[in-house]
Amino acid sequence: MKLSQFYTEKLISEKLISSLKIVNPKQAFDLGFGSGMLLKAAKKRWIDINLAGVDIDIKNILLAKEDNLIDALQLNGFSADLPYIIADRYGDIDILISNPPYFSKDLDKDCYKILRLAGLIDCIIDRKSKIPAELIFLAQNLRLLSENSEIGIILPAGIISGERWMKLREFLFNEYTITDIIQIPSKSFKGTEAQTFIMTISKSRNNNDTISISHSSHSKKIIIPIDMAIRRADYNYYMYNNIDTYLPKITSDDFHIFRGNLSKKILEEKSIKYLHTTDMNSIPCKQDFDFKPLLNSKNCETGDILISRVGTRCLGRAIYINKGSIPISDCIIGVRPKNEVIGSKIWKKITSESGVSFFKNSALGVGPRYLTHGILKEFLTNKVV
Repeated sequence: MKLSQFYTEKLISEKLISSLKIVNPKQAFDLGFGSGMLLKAAKKRWIDINLAGVDIDIKNILLAKEDNLIDALQLNGFSADLPYIIADRYGDIDILISNPPYFSKDLDKDCYKILRLAGLIDCIIDRKSKIPAELIFLAQNLRLLSENSEIGIILPAGIISGERWMKLREFLFNEYTITDIIQIPSKSFKGTEAQTFIMTISKSRNNNDTISISHSSHSKKIIIPIDMAIRRADYNYYMYNNIDTYLPKITSDDFHIFRGNLSKKILEEKSIKYLHTTDMNSIPCKQDFDFKPLLNSKNCETGDILISRVGTRCLGRAIYINKGSIPISDCIIGVRPKNEVIGSKIWKKITSESGVSFFKNSALGVGPRYLTHGILKEFLTNKVV
């Protein structure tokens, strides 16, 4: 099993621990404690607290035993029986802290049981053979959560803002009290550019209709309604996506959105000219193309506006087709305006400062970030909340 361990940096550990509301905890537990940074941060805040954790990596166990700070157990975090073992050994745990491994896990019998016992199995819309490992760790922590305890867990952007996990967010926001969702800057963990968040959870059912979201690098908090948080709960989206009122007004009837339907690999195999994100200029530009359309492929037309929908470096690149046609890869979204006047309005909006900021802060994804038809439509029609 590839562990995909990204050890928690000191500042992030301290931020997570400081976000916990509990006053005088006696026992801290970390599922997959790794280097022990989260537990050590807890010890720094509460000197008398007892530290315990499990990890599957024997190297982490041996290092913890050398320090003699953590009651370290070598156990599998994906075992359905783990919460029973931990409860028998420690009783009710005051704070549950975790920075889960990030990889796709087989949805085997144990994982299915873990999700079912945590009440999360119905939150999975497409029950494929793989499931995010961090979702299993979240479920295990929820199973260990008691009436007076609190969870502080680091989660990837997909769970906080991804369309696939809206049902999960609805469950969490309605069945528990989410006291904080804190966005962490990208590149905060060595070895990954993944966008992550701190979520703090307590057992009581949420009686409020709002949720607080914040950023570890900013002091300002934003309060948003729960229904908006269910849709997405990432701080940057709400903080920076104010559409300038001077930008043209466009309705959903003014354009049609489409996406390339063939991959770069398939288009290469056909030995034809095509357009991919890496062929697009980093600065928005207008271009002419004189290539023939490809049968059974999505082809751009004169007046179309093309936007790179995926990739950290290519995201949001834009081309206005002055004349001609060319097949586009599935990494490109096309906007087909109703007429030339509408096309000019859309181009102005997409290439504006607000447009650049919007694409940067609205993109979804943990690794390679991406835009969707819905996100683009929101921006064009001024429906951003």
